[in-house]
Formats: sequence, C-alpha cells, structure tokens
Amino acid sequence: MRKGTPNVPLSVVKEMVRSGKVKTTFTATQGALELGFTAPVLPLMCNVVLLLDQGHFYKSMTAYHDETIWHDVYRTRFDERDIYLKLIVKDDVLIVSFKEL
Repeated sequence: MRKGTPNVPLSVVKEMVRSGKVKTTFTATQGALELGFTAPVLPLMCNVVLLLDQGHFYKSMTAYHDETIWHDVYRTRFDERDIYLKLIVKDDVLIVSFKEL
C-alpha cells in the first residue's frame, strides 16, 4: 500500500535522531559508503536526515513482507548527489535505504 503523506511527521523523526534513537541497516551503510561517505557513516547519514524538509518527502509505503510496517521515503540532494533514503520509525529511526538516485 502507498500513501502521499509521511507515516511519521518529519519533526518527530528529527527529534529522535537528535536524541540518538537511530540506527542503520548494513545495506544503507553500504549505500552511504558507495556515495563516498567515510566511516563512521551513521553521523553523516544523520546529518542528511536532519537537513530534510517536507519538500523532500516522496512517498510512504508498506514493507513487502509486513503491511503493518511503513517506510517513509525521501529524496534529497547532498554534496552534489541525489540521494534516496527510506526510513522506518518504530522505537527508533531505522535508516533502511540510503543510495544515489
């Protein structure tokens, strides 16, 4: 299922990131490294999330394996690259996808 509004308000996502309630998947970390981010990449990925605004929102969609899990998808530009990032917000912010468009 898809919808045109974020499942979790961006202000909530940013507050969670500022509070350290954030983690990333191996795939998202690899994507950040492929974009040229240097280790440790999580702080840099968090900076990108904190720079997002509502205009960067692209779509919300459910996970393929579980329709109760929502992914909020954003597209932004950072360091002259177009970035696609997918977030799941539950107990913390999970950066699921972080790659170049």
